[in-house]
Amino acid sequence: MKTILPSNASPLFSDASSSSEEINPSPSLEDPKAQKKNFISKFFGMLKPQRSDNMSTKEMLAKMGLSTLLSYGWVSNMSYCVTVSLAWFGFTKKTGLSPLAPGQWKPFLAVYAGFYVFNNFIRPIRIAASVGVSKYFDMVINTVQEKIKVPRGVAIGITVFLFNIVGTCSFMALGISIASALSGVPIFPPKA
Repeated sequence: MKTILPSNASPLFSDASSSSEEINPSPSLEDPKAQKKNFISKFFGMLKPQRSDNMSTKEMLAKMGLSTLLSYGWVSNMSYCVTVSLAWFGFTKKTGLSPLAPGQWKPFLAVYAGFYVFNNFIRPIRIAASVGVSKYFDMVINTVQEKIKVPRGVAIGITVFLFNIVGTCSFMALGISIASALSGVPIFPPKA
């Protein structure tokens, strides 16, 4: 039987098998800073995906399979396209200027930084979405492989190019165009 003692008690009378961690297992209950820090770390810990073996997000997705890893790239790209478009709209609506106007890029990046932070908080949602989308990526890879009669590696390369490069650039252009039209501010500022 192991005994947990208060922080001011002597470990002399505890069981010989007790470790030093068991003697003082947590910060003092009287210390409000320790309690606040513990609460904050627990709160932010809930926002992170649970990983039992300290793998990075990329390693965890790779372990789930290639289709999940590829779909995570696409889901993340789409998420960033939406946030850039929202930041573009908010910035142009507030300032009446395009982020491409002289001297406006840094203020626009400050607006976008808030959306970037938001995107990091929703990472667990992006991971869940990528798992759901992965079966469609697998179907696309198989279809490309069968229709064009190419090896699987080439089919993967074509799929990545079409979805993660062409698709991302197209969606970004569409989002910024819509944001520009809704705000009434042209994307490219007129030349003076």
